[in-house]
Amino acid sequence: MFTVHGVGASQPSRAVFWTCLIKELPFVFKETPIDHFGPEGSLAVLNPTGQVPTVEDGEFVLYEMPAILCYLCDKHGWVDLYPPDLEVRAYINQYLHFHHNRTRQITLELMAPHVMVAFVDFLKARGNLALLERATHPDKLARGQAAVRDILRLIEQGYFRGGTRRGGTRFLCGGHPTIADIACYEEVAQLTWANLFDFAEFPTLRGWLDAMRRLPHHDTAHRYNIALGDICTQPNTIERFLEALSAATNALTQAGVTAQ
Repeated sequence: MFTVHGVGASQPSRAVFWTCLIKELPFVFKETPIDHFGPEGSLAVLNPTGQVPTVEDGEFVLYEMPAILCYLCDKHGWVDLYPPDLEVRAYINQYLHFHHNRTRQITLELMAPHVMVAFVDFLKARGNLALLERATHPDKLARGQAAVRDILRLIEQGYFRGGTRRGGTRFLCGGHPTIADIACYEEVAQLTWANLFDFAEFPTLRGWLDAMRRLPHHDTAHRYNIALGDICTQPNTIERFLEALSAATNALTQAGVTAQ
């Protein structure tokens, strides 16, 4: 059985959950407590970074979300999500490389500081001074929004080309969703539930968000975000965060996923 070590609050974990749900691939979900993350945590036995998602496919262990999604598509022949066409695949790979250092910053700069206001003592204990500074900064919303705006501008202008220069496309790398869209959506869409960003100035991304919401199992994969809700006008609490994690696990089990 394919096993996913992850957590509902993790954007890369949700990308793997959603892909498996869309393609109806059975998997076991092993929830990893947040205080077990890192090179000293329990997950480091499988992944030296101690980060999620980490997957086990029999004896084979793999981590880093883009690598996991590429592996699943190649193994199971999901050519709709990872087409064999050389140019289209090159654009998908280009986005996935961009994703690590650019799109992932959306979480670091805006989402995480508003989630982690409930965990200031935890950040102090772990010595995470960078995130602690972001979470406690009096102007964290405006500062985070400015950083996100620059990233979204790069996505809207640099993608939606479909492998050609002859006009835009509905999805990042062509006329239908791929693993590039799934990876990107987890970082971008979370801001809508959290009420942290207004996408009015990004019409292409707004249309793309609407199209992605219509994919199968959307609400199941994003139950954490739905349950957490607005963390802009209603600051996050530990109790609320834990309830959202529980809702995420329940949604997966109700969809037939085995949770351990």
